[in-house]
Amino acid sequence: MIIDGKQIANELRVVLQKSVAALPRSPTLGIVIAGDDPVIESFVRIKKKFGESLGVTILEFRFGADISGELLKAEVMKLCERPDVDAIIIQLPLPESVDAQSILNVVPVEKDVDVLSHAAMVAFARGDAKIFPPVAGAIQEILERHHVSVEGREVLILGNGRLVGKPASILMRHNNAHVTLIDRPVNDLALHARESAVIISGVGVPALIAPEMLSAGTILIDAGTSESGGKIVGDADPKCADFATLFTPVPGGVGPVAVAMLFKNLVILSRTNFS
Repeated sequence: MIIDGKQIANELRVVLQKSVAALPRSPTLGIVIAGDDPVIESFVRIKKKFGESLGVTILEFRFGADISGELLKAEVMKLCERPDVDAIIIQLPLPESVDAQSILNVVPVEKDVDVLSHAAMVAFARGDAKIFPPVAGAIQEILERHHVSVEGREVLILGNGRLVGKPASILMRHNNAHVTLIDRPVNDLALHARESAVIISGVGVPALIAPEMLSAGTILIDAGTSESGGKIVGDADPKCADFATLFTPVPGGVGPVAVAMLFKNLVILSRTNFS
């Protein structure tokens, strides 16, 4: 079955519209953008369009690609102190000259809808967080909608990045899965894949996962993104859809659901912050 992430996101949108309307006031989300990468602009447009459809106010705070890490950190700190900004996103990637994690760590937990600061990630790892990192939340949403339990099952996670692999591995361990995490090239990837009931990939390598690597009934969550031939593609060969029990395509799979989960996080944090 090919998962229609856009349909799931649209269903979540209806619920979130009601949730936002029930808040004492409409929340405001600030998006920090450094540079003018076209890929970044695409991500920002998607988030802005979804948020505004909920009645959320979106504010963009733009800085040049040549901004220093110290100056960007100071600007983000000032933004975090503003009472009229309820939550903050640091749009990644940041310029290579900037230590991204040091900027992410400035965002306080109560405004960190991406769960990317060290403090927020530690709380998530401990099981103390009120919200999930958006991609992890999207994976959980997709699995729950299709009545999939990973408890006691072999789960292979490819990549250990801050957006996909790391939060996905924490999520799977919270759900009592047997997790194998591979974050470097290996010669026996096909063997690991065939032994896994669930594969979650966020590497950004086109055609990393081939159909012949899958066992019957495999659940394949492709959350990797890269460009190939001028198109956005995932880590899995699209033909994997013919062999997997569940398959999330790229684009249109995990991505739209992750955007919806980001705004679910905003609603959850706003309920607490507004009270």
